Amino acid sequence: MNVPTSAAVSLAFALAAAPTVLAAQEHTAPRSAVVDARGASLVRVDARAGSLRVEGRPGLTEVRVRGTARANRERDLEGIRLIAERRGDQVHVEVVMPRETVLLGSIRRVLDLVVEVPEGIAADVDDSSGEAVIRRVGNLRVEDSSGELEIEDVRGDVRVTDSSGALSIVRVAGDVWVSDGSGELRVHDVRGGVTVDEDGSGEMDIRDVAGDVLVREDGSGGIRVDRVGGNLTVQDDGSGGVRVARVAGTVRLPRS
Repeated sequence: MNVPTSAAVSLAFALAAAPTVLAAQEHTAPRSAVVDARGASLVRVDARAGSLRVEGRPGLTEVRVRGTARANRERDLEGIRLIAERRGDQVHVEVVMPRETVLLGSIRRVLDLVVEVPEGIAADVDDSSGEAVIRRVGNLRVEDSSGELEIEDVRGDVRVTDSSGALSIVRVAGDVWVSDGSGELRVHDVRGGVTVDEDGSGEMDIRDVAGDVLVREDGSGGIRVDRVGGNLTVQDDGSGGVRVARVAGTVRLPRS
């Protein structure tokens, strides 16, 4: 019987590992666009997979988009497209991915985006996966499937539907409405009111709200509320308990 030598065993492991190493290689290509935003009232962003940053810039009169397409197969880069165009009084930014069946999760395609917009303009954002940061826009609507989401310095109202991942909303001039599937939820420094329509799981931290706070349904995870200028109402709390401090108005909690 032949017993393999240590050198032969090492070579066999190296050969077995080679396809994995090659599959992990990543190919990249830049993507960019500039669209005149003078007179525009809204920026729509459909970002797909990849990281996303939307930032309001003072004095800017155009929407500037830059990004990096990434794929583990070079031939897939061509199909990762960026569309940016003016449609009436709106600027549309859209990521288009190739439509191809992905087998065993072996194909990876993403487009990381940075979108600079006029400061204070209203924004409508759809993001499928990846970290997202949105700052210094006006009225904001976001639909986010997965990945951490940070929202800061919004000049109007915020409306967010978030499936999973941590969600942070800080410094909002208007009202906040949230439907959150899972992950920690943090809402701080809101000049209007806060409504949490639904929170599936994860800790909830709400503080420094000038108006009312309403939590309609909370599945699991503790709720902390501090420094509220109006009323606090928690209609349904599944598990985790509610901790309340410094609420100026009436506090209504579910009966235990």
